Amino acid sequence: MTQEITFSSPIFDLIDQPTPSLLKIPKTYKDMPNFNGSSKFFESTVKKCIPFLDALTIGYIITIPVDYVVQISEEIKNDKKETKFDLKYSDEIPDTFNEFMGISSHFSYQVPKELRNEHRTVNAILKFSNPWTIKTPPGYSCIFTQPFNRNLPYKIIDGVVDTDQYTLPINFPFYWTQDLSIKECLIPKGTPMALVIPFKRDNWKMKIEKQEHEDKFKSKIKFGAYFIDKYKRLFWKKKSFK
Repeated sequence: MTQEITFSSPIFDLIDQPTPSLLKIPKTYKDMPNFNGSSKFFESTVKKCIPFLDALTIGYIITIPVDYVVQISEEIKNDKKETKFDLKYSDEIPDTFNEFMGISSHFSYQVPKELRNEHRTVNAILKFSNPWTIKTPPGYSCIFTQPFNRNLPYKIIDGVVDTDQYTLPINFPFYWTQDLSIKECLIPKGTPMALVIPFKRDNWKMKIEKQEHEDKFKSKIKFGAYFIDKYKRLFWKKKSFK
């Protein structure tokens, strides 16, 4: 049964619309070979890894709405050196659109240091404004996270929202993770900002048991019958996000 997720925005016709992740596969991945060297059966690259591809194509991508320029500087505050993060976009965009784009921040006391991303390079909890409200069917929520298997200069803070009930735009807290030797950089319009994965809220109960050696042996024999595309041939089920 196909479910429907709805993205709505007052400025939906002025910005790029959310897209299935399938349409945002990185060019580097598309261009890379299936195998390293001349062999067609050995030394496969990640291009042949179906779990990696599934992670690239699951869910929906919300993108950066306009070109952002990030500027990193240092200032002395209370006799301590602090790193300052500034994000700017074109002066030609009216101030009335500020609520739909740009960044804000959280107070540092809201997240203890032990729970902050250890790869952050700016000691601040920043937040992308999101112009989209997301609606799912009854009983469905959404995971909001970093677009999988991509190198970006920020790390979205993971979260889950019951989008069948919540009716306001969901902003995306993040940490800046780029090397501070880069004092100024452009985040182009259309860059993946956040990944949205809808899921049904089922109840689960954990079970732990011993795996019989014979079952494991049979699985290995079955898996070893093929040189290439083992997982795809034997276990993989196609997912659809349109």
